[in-house]
Amino acid sequence: MADARAAKVEVFRDYFGLQLTFAETLAARRGLSLSEAVRGFTNLHRRLGLGDVSDALHGPEWRRYAEGLERQPDRAARLDWTMEVLAAAPDEPPQPDKVRFGCFSYDPPEVGTVRIHFNNHDSQDGAGPLARRKIEARRSELTRMLAHLRRTAPEAETLSGASWLYHLEAYRRLFPAAYIASAREAGEVGLTGTSSWGQFLTHTGAVRDDLRQAFLGRMADLDPQAPWLAFPLRPLRVSSPLSAFYDHFGLS
Repeated sequence: MADARAAKVEVFRDYFGLQLTFAETLAARRGLSLSEAVRGFTNLHRRLGLGDVSDALHGPEWRRYAEGLERQPDRAARLDWTMEVLAAAPDEPPQPDKVRFGCFSYDPPEVGTVRIHFNNHDSQDGAGPLARRKIEARRSELTRMLAHLRRTAPEAETLSGASWLYHLEAYRRLFPAAYIASAREAGEVGLTGTSSWGQFLTHTGAVRDDLRQAFLGRMADLDPQAPWLAFPLRPLRVSSPLSAFYDHFGLS
């Protein structure tokens, strides 16, 4: 178990290093401490098992990590410290407000709108969760999720999403045409989740080198007031009436 955890931690070294590099650049441009930039503009607090940003800010585990981070003399030491904390951290806690069906989940309806999310909860069998041979599995998850939503939240009228994933045909093909046709580039984007950071990871946890190089190439011109513009695949916002989903998945 310890060896398996150590291997899992090591897989994410490049990913964590990329986020720390971004935080260092942004901290210098905005006059923040490094730990403030990490907390506000990366998803490391979640990856370290510290929950959402507000929980991380007030918890002793976050303070221990942040104080240790500020003490490190250079970038290599900061990454080593981060990986050391990750090795001892619990798994990222589930989010109790989300209802999950396989790789998909949704937030409780808010003013008639439901927002969906996607995370890789597929079995590691050598193929990614959006591989062509897994289309039916993903559609089955969506069908079950929508049936549950229709049964438990009949007042919900609209389904929405915001993610870099809507750039991928492998993801778009899962949804109704009306939903995908609504895609628009998001404006201001929060950077504490995976709607932006997720684009750098393959399904095995390795960093995609093409996107990493494109991202790092933009650090010299990073806009401190709009840091999300440095990401190669900026999140797209999509929405459509839930009725289009019910029709598409045979639930009308």
